[in-house]
Amino acid sequence: MKKILRILILILIMWGFPTFALFYISIGLGALTSYITILLLLIYFVFFVDNYRKPLLPFIFLGITYYTISGIQFLPTYGFVEDYLVFFIKFIIVVVCCTEVAKDSKIEEIFIVTIFGALSIVLHATIFPNIDATFGDTYGRFSGFYLNPNYAAITSLIGFSLSYGIKSVKLKLIGQLVFSFAGILTMSRYFLLIWILTNIVAAVMNRRNLLAPILGVIVLSFVLFSGAIKLNTARFEAWQSVFSDDEEVKTETFNDDNRQDTWATYTDIILRKPFFGNGYRKLQGGYFGLAAGVHNLYLLVLGEAGIIAFVFFMWIVLFLLIKSIQYYRYNFYYIFLAIVLATSFLVGHTYFEKYSTIFISIFLYLKLLDHGNERKSEQALQ
Repeated sequence: MKKILRILILILIMWGFPTFALFYISIGLGALTSYITILLLLIYFVFFVDNYRKPLLPFIFLGITYYTISGIQFLPTYGFVEDYLVFFIKFIIVVVCCTEVAKDSKIEEIFIVTIFGALSIVLHATIFPNIDATFGDTYGRFSGFYLNPNYAAITSLIGFSLSYGIKSVKLKLIGQLVFSFAGILTMSRYFLLIWILTNIVAAVMNRRNLLAPILGVIVLSFVLFSGAIKLNTARFEAWQSVFSDDEEVKTETFNDDNRQDTWATYTDIILRKPFFGNGYRKLQGGYFGLAAGVHNLYLLVLGEAGIIAFVFFMWIVLFLLIKSIQYYRYNFYYIFLAIVLATSFLVGHTYFEKYSTIFISIFLYLKLLDHGNERKSEQALQ
């Protein structure tokens, strides 16, 4: 029963199913599955945990400081926002309860659940290409359960990174093929960059890892040149130009809607109130005459809640990066997953409401923490 409940929680979290249900089925079902996710987490925490581990204080402090300080700056001026308290409470519940779920979850369980999530991207592109509730039926970038192709790309990279921790060669290669295919279908520049970087590093670490990029190139060639899948025209032509000798690389498409331009528009706003921020949701679009959000979690935390919350956020990020580098020889996926998380925070700002990213952050944090404790015990025995 405990395992079934844990797998169900992983499915709801790693697929982002409540949001998918909200857009494609009904508002009622979307809200219901969201609260069911929280309820199942609480049930798991209360009834199925034998030995509670120490809470991950950096995550808890991040939630408390972000929501409290940003709320103090926002609510007196704009009044009570209905979802403010709900998201605050949900974040703390997710952090506390997901710590226990992540502690008990095997990497193979998370990996397989994420594979099926990525397959929804493939199904979206091949069977339901003209259905897109978020961007319209002619968008040509596919996202499956994840609604946003950039979020789908991040999920594909998370799965691809986890593959280097899978012992079964067959399962590992199946996953890498699925995640590569799904990530390419998102037409994400970010995915292509991090996917190439991961494969280069993996191949340098071990020549046997060359099979993954070979499979990826085959998949990429099929997508770009077969014409079997209708992709976003501008990005398709830009990607195609990279691999063609007949035309100049269309760099203007890659530079279009550049995230650096988006960040620059918020720089002055952030510098006005660096200590306590501008307030809850103020950098997520709709304020200061700006339609688009900041699309950068580092700037979001600093710009909405100020330096104190930012310190706790950087505590988490630096721990993941430093420890993953320190222990990369023991598990390749540590460093790959840390890179994906740290770089994904540069291109998105929805961390506090995306339970999958919170969960993976906690999962990696626990693995690095436990690995460090094991190393200290071994040294003490010697």
